[in-house]
Amino acid sequence: MEEDKPLILAVDDEEDNLLLLKGRLHRRGYRVETAPSGGAAIEKLEEIAPDLILLDVMMPGMDGFETCQTIKAMPIATDEFLPIILLTAKDDKESKVRGLDIGADDYVTKPFDIDELVARIRAMLRIRGLQKELSEKDREVKRLNTELKGQYKFENIVGASETMQEIFEKMTGAARITSPVIITGESGTGKELVARGIHYASSRADKPFIPVNCAALPADLIESELFGHKKGSFTGAMKDSTGLFKAADGGTIFLDEIGEMPKDVQAKLLRVLQEGAVRPVGGHDELKINVRVIAATNVDLEDAIEEGAFREDLYYRITVLTIDLPPLRHRKADIPALASYFVKNLNARFDARVKGFDDDAMRVLREYDWPGNIREFQNVIERCYAFADLEWIGEKHLTLHRTRKRAEAAAAGVAAEAAPSTEENFPTLEESEKNLIEQAMGVADNNKVKAAKILGIHRSRLYKKLEHYGIGL
Repeated sequence: MEEDKPLILAVDDEEDNLLLLKGRLHRRGYRVETAPSGGAAIEKLEEIAPDLILLDVMMPGMDGFETCQTIKAMPIATDEFLPIILLTAKDDKESKVRGLDIGADDYVTKPFDIDELVARIRAMLRIRGLQKELSEKDREVKRLNTELKGQYKFENIVGASETMQEIFEKMTGAARITSPVIITGESGTGKELVARGIHYASSRADKPFIPVNCAALPADLIESELFGHKKGSFTGAMKDSTGLFKAADGGTIFLDEIGEMPKDVQAKLLRVLQEGAVRPVGGHDELKINVRVIAATNVDLEDAIEEGAFREDLYYRITVLTIDLPPLRHRKADIPALASYFVKNLNARFDARVKGFDDDAMRVLREYDWPGNIREFQNVIERCYAFADLEWIGEKHLTLHRTRKRAEAAAAGVAAEAAPSTEENFPTLEESEKNLIEQAMGVADNNKVKAAKILGIHRSRLYKKLEHYGIGL
């Protein structure tokens, strides 16, 4: 189509030159508009948006240099890259330098070979295309960043209870300062959501937010992951690595489950907080950083100090401000608002039209103790969307009673009632294992470390099982 061809604006005071240039370029697949002077070209730019301008230098009145400088200051050239090629009969260094200094992108001397000119035009149009692509990506990144920041606004952390209002006040205060913050609470209460909310409400919002699960990092690699390493400093260190703290420079690093961090790494973290610098494994020089630390834990760090598992000096360094998130069973007044919030989001995500919960379903949501907290709550609601054309969510759509009864029975030391085993209802090995893990998580009040001890397995193995069965995620 004609409109898809690149549009060139040719500017020259010699009409014959314009006609000849227009014909040659048209045969090479370009659309061409012409202007007999610099002033006429500027007026023309109010009507058309060319992809490139060919501009003669020697013109009466406003010459090519002045015209080029004027166009380059116009929105049509400042909002995106608009290449200008100067055409001149003077092949002297001074003119070329002057032209490039005032914003011209290329320079062609008359009389020119049409093949050379077309090659220069193609090169400039390729650059323009790349610049447009980069600008579009930059706009998309900015849009996504704006959307991301909106997602973690305080108002998206649902809760009207008095406890939650106090938490919002603490979050607001935390956003005003750059001191370390510790967020405590059971797994699934939304500690990372609160950390992100603080970050995106702070002056560091345009800088990185780097979340790190300390319990998920192998003990022998956590130091290099956090602080970086030099090539050859240990087996497998094939190249230098800057580490996650350096990646978060200027922003925030979120150290989830900090209570699981090895004590030798705790000592290095304390030094980072005190000195504002990291030393990569195997390195001799320290790298200055400016990182805000927000930590989280679902274990009692004071108990960990008593047990010798956590450094007391680090504890006092990271607890400048403490935010304690209550479990969902202690803020049941927020359940209707949470239910409405998740239904609204899931409707948009799945293009559904669920209106909400009927009275029986809402009663069940209020009565259940939610050992998995907000994360479990969201998963239970999301599973309801597997029912096609669901208008109202009823009690029959909720898949939580069986799990709750077994957890309560296990906590009381009594086996849950079970129907007589037959070939038809006999559980598979995987079902039995999943149920056992769910019971252990219930007894341990969703504390993974305690649950691993109850089951007699290493916590890393429990994490894999939890991920495999989708428990507490």
